[in-house]
Amino acid sequence: MSRLKIASSFIALGCIVGPAFAQTDVIKPGEERFTFGLGAVLNSFGTDLRLDNSTLGQGSNVNLRDDFGVEKDESSFWASAEWRFAPRHRIGFNYSQFKLTGTRTATRQIQIGDQIYPVGATLTSELKLQIIPLTYSYSLIKREQDELAATVGIHWTRVSFKAQGSASLSGLDPSNEVTADGNMPLPLIGLRYEHHFSQRWSAGLQGAFFTLQFGKDTLNVEGDIWSARAHAEYRFSRRFGLGLAVEGFEVDVEASQGSWQGGLKYRYWGPQLYLKARF
Repeated sequence: MSRLKIASSFIALGCIVGPAFAQTDVIKPGEERFTFGLGAVLNSFGTDLRLDNSTLGQGSNVNLRDDFGVEKDESSFWASAEWRFAPRHRIGFNYSQFKLTGTRTATRQIQIGDQIYPVGATLTSELKLQIIPLTYSYSLIKREQDELAATVGIHWTRVSFKAQGSASLSGLDPSNEVTADGNMPLPLIGLRYEHHFSQRWSAGLQGAFFTLQFGKDTLNVEGDIWSARAHAEYRFSRRFGLGLAVEGFEVDVEASQGSWQGGLKYRYWGPQLYLKARF
């Protein structure tokens, strides 16, 4: 929550200070070389996962909200940077991270990794997600008021999960903990479009999708991924603007990577309020 307060304060400061330095020669959209963004995010999550074990076999499919009491709404911050190294070519990345925690009494027997938690066990969990999309964009159409670009990139998810129960089926230990983490890179291809109503007002849409099956001795990943985003921006000074966006996303992946053996499906959607700097 502290990150959300910091991002919100930064945006509020920009809204107050920015107009004092406002100039008429706003950098024309599409002529900026570097773009940086910082904002606040409030996403509604749905998360399912499964952790397998070589001895016990396939684990239980669990829903973090139903089985672990995780709240579906989570706030965080969002940061971005983009480099337009040629008029039609851009490279950019976004970064956000979320921590989902919860506690609930088990209403069914659940196997997670090498642990089996019986009915009545008090379960706690913590899922950390670091989400880092890396994207290259090539502008198929680039006009004063319109820019349409094809995109290709990697959506990198760093996931870390911890579950703990007050009792296990064996009854030998008072507490049994399972941890797993891994990196799950998935490619994305898509389109992004922006329309500039004026030098100060813009709006845009973007979407991407990919289905992947990839296998090696040390990394096995297969899954589906899609994302969609709509935004509107107002540039209140030469270099600074305020934006509002709504984003939806879903990844459904089976992976054997690091200590993660199993499946993960998470989806979210929600609003973003952000401050953008252009140079």
